[in-house]
Amino acid sequence: MPLKPDNVNASGNDGNPVARFFSRVGAGISGFFGRTVRAGKQRFTVMFIPHSERKVLNFQINAFTLVFAVVIVAVLVGGFFFLSTMFSGSERLISEKSNDLKNTRASLDSILNELSEVAKVAQVFDGTLSQTVKSLDVDGPGSGTPQNSDAGGDLSAFMNLQEVDPGEIRQLQQLRNLSTTLKSSIEPLTQIREVIQAQKSLLSDLPNFWPVAAGRGRVTMEFGPNVHPVTNQWYIHKGFDIADSVGVPVVASANGKVTELGVDPGYGLYVWIRHKYGFRTRYSHLQTIEVSEGQEVIQGQRIGTLGNSGVSTGPHLDFQIWLGTDVVDPAAFLKISNDFRRWQGNRQ
Repeated sequence: MPLKPDNVNASGNDGNPVARFFSRVGAGISGFFGRTVRAGKQRFTVMFIPHSERKVLNFQINAFTLVFAVVIVAVLVGGFFFLSTMFSGSERLISEKSNDLKNTRASLDSILNELSEVAKVAQVFDGTLSQTVKSLDVDGPGSGTPQNSDAGGDLSAFMNLQEVDPGEIRQLQQLRNLSTTLKSSIEPLTQIREVIQAQKSLLSDLPNFWPVAAGRGRVTMEFGPNVHPVTNQWYIHKGFDIADSVGVPVVASANGKVTELGVDPGYGLYVWIRHKYGFRTRYSHLQTIEVSEGQEVIQGQRIGTLGNSGVSTGPHLDFQIWLGTDVVDPAAFLKISNDFRRWQGNRQ
C-alpha cells in the first residue's frame, strides 16, 4: 500500500493559503446565491377579504416578483415627484416671463402715449415758434449757419435730464422731460409774439410808412425853412416833397380813416387821413384819388397816384404829418421804419 505525501490534506488540496482563501470565498458566494435563490423562490400569499359574503380573493407571489413590483412602484413615484418639480419650476419660469412681458408691454404703451403727447406739444410749440419768428421778420429754423451740437445728437443739455428711478425706462423719462420743456417754452414764446404784435400794431397806427409805393421817390425838399420854388421867398415848408413819375402809387402811411378829400388851388388834389393818438396825414398834388371819404384804410394801402396838380414845378407828393393842430417833421417818423440816409442831401 503506497504512502501519501505529508503536504497533501485529506481534501486533496495542498497546504497553499491562497488556494484555501479563494476556495472559501467561492464557497461563500455560492452559498449566498443559493440562499438568495431559495429566498426568492419563497412564495407569499396575498389575500383580499371583503366585508361582504363574497368570495375571498387571494393569489401567491414569490419574493422576486414582490421586489420587482416594489422597485417599479418606487421608480414611478420618484418619476412623478421629479416631473412635478420640473413642471412647477417651468410653470414659475413661464409666469415670471409672462409678468416681464406684461411689464414691457405696459412700458411700451407708456412710451407710445408719451410720444403722442410730445408730438402734440411739439406741434403747438412749432406753430408758436413759427408765428414768433414771423413776427420778428427773420428766417426760421434751419436757415443760415448750422449751430454746433453734440456729436451724438443728445438732447440732454436741452432737456435738463434728471436721475431716473431704478427700473424705469430712461427713454420714457427723457420724453417726459422733453414734453415738459416744450410746454414751458410755449408761454414765453406766446408772450414774445404778443409784445411784437403789440409793437407792430402800435407802429402801424403811427405814420412811419414811406408814402410812395415800393419805397420809390427822392426827397426834393425837407421840412422846415426853405426857399419857395415859385416865389423864391423863404418860408416854412410843412412837409416832405417826394419827387417821382406821374402815376406812381401813393399809399397810406398808417392805419386810419379818410376824413377829407378835394381840390385846393395850391395843393391840387389832396387826401386827409386821421390816425390814432391825434395824428393826421395829408397827401397833396395827386394825379388821382382812389379812396372815398369815411373809408377805413390800412398802412401801405393805395389811396391814389402821384401827380403834378396845383402849384407845382414837377410831379411830386407833398406829404405832411399833423399832431392835433401842430405840424411835425415827417423825418422823425419815417426814420422809424425806413433807412432815411439815402434821402439825405437830396434837396433841390
